[in-house]
Amino acid sequence: MKAIIISPKQQKIELKWMAVCFCAAVLINVLSIILYETDWSEVYSQFLWVMIIACVLYACSVGCRIAVYLIKRIFSRRRR
Repeated sequence: MKAIIISPKQQKIELKWMAVCFCAAVLINVLSIILYETDWSEVYSQFLWVMIIACVLYACSVGCRIAVYLIKRIFSRRRR
């Protein structure tokens, strides 16, 4: 079986995507606190949900990036 090696450059890219997703999840949490006028202690008490939302956003971003890659690959083969 062939080993899968992820380059340091790709690791940095994925880490940046995860950081963006985490920031978006924190922003969603803060906006919900403001909109529903709840206690600000929920910023840290709902951290598990923030992490779950960040993982879901990351999974969606991976799915979208794979879809874009496949579409580009299909259209580039048709031009040949």
